Amino acid sequence: MAEYPPFNPKASRYDQSEFLGRFKHFMDITDMSTIFVSQQKLEQCIQMLKDYEAGTLNPMPSDQVLWEAKKIVDSTIHPDTGKKIPIPVRLSAFLPVNVIICAGMLMPNPSVGATIFWQWINQSYNIAMNHANRNASNEMPTSQIVQSYVTAVSVSCGVALGLRHLVDKALATASAALRSNIKMFIPFAAVSIAGVANVCIMRRNEMKDGIQVKDQEGNVMGASPTAGKRAIAQVCVSRVFTALPALVLPPILMSAIDRTSFVRSNPRLKMPINLALLAGIFYTSLPAATAIFPQQSSVSVSKLEPRFHNLKDAKGNPIEVLYYNK
Repeated sequence: MAEYPPFNPKASRYDQSEFLGRFKHFMDITDMSTIFVSQQKLEQCIQMLKDYEAGTLNPMPSDQVLWEAKKIVDSTIHPDTGKKIPIPVRLSAFLPVNVIICAGMLMPNPSVGATIFWQWINQSYNIAMNHANRNASNEMPTSQIVQSYVTAVSVSCGVALGLRHLVDKALATASAALRSNIKMFIPFAAVSIAGVANVCIMRRNEMKDGIQVKDQEGNVMGASPTAGKRAIAQVCVSRVFTALPALVLPPILMSAIDRTSFVRSNPRLKMPINLALLAGIFYTSLPAATAIFPQQSSVSVSKLEPRFHNLKDAKGNPIEVLYYNK
């Protein structure tokens, strides 16, 4: 695909049928440079796209200029409400905010209070991020949001403290270094399990009532609980793979780096190196995890409920594959 294909305001600049295309798409969405775009520049981009869709844009700018304008608007303006998303909860702010949070969760030998604090901060930020970037056309009751929040915080803190106690008890006779090394993986387990629990609670109605499945032309063929379960499973996998590199790789790498003569002779550089590692890992981990599955996923009708097995399209041909938004 050309670097800047012909502009389409309703599509992505990159091929969403391939992992690399989806990865590049989410790299654009999480690009931190969009945080620093001025209000004047944002308004110019919004007006440019409005004029393009109205057919009144003259002179016509290049495809590159139009795609860049769309990137700025998409990363700043909520697609349903048309309002600016607060900077801390934009996807483009995910990296700097999570570097700080993960640095807190990965502190060596944290106290019980520190463990609870950083797990609470992490889940609070997650719920704020999810709410700010929610699908506003399908509002969720406040009670369900609160339930999801309380569950995620309780599960993450419970798992973190429970595993910590289990490690201390099961390895009571082991060396302090071994216990410390094993405890490095506790934040990943706590965040992953809490993330899965959060998704299952927030979207439990989709497992019961189903989500819309469509044919290749976009016609809604009904609601499928099976498709709903598949969509939730895909999101859960993405959540785990988002946390995996950020909460597992840094402790392993830092453990090796700490043993180098350079760090031993320059102990003050330990924290900056740790933060740089987290930033580098987060820079690619979120886009990569989100790109594992396409936003519009396909499923064979044979794997869905019986009512979808004998559908035909407008030409009378059997429909073998349906699509759903994960």
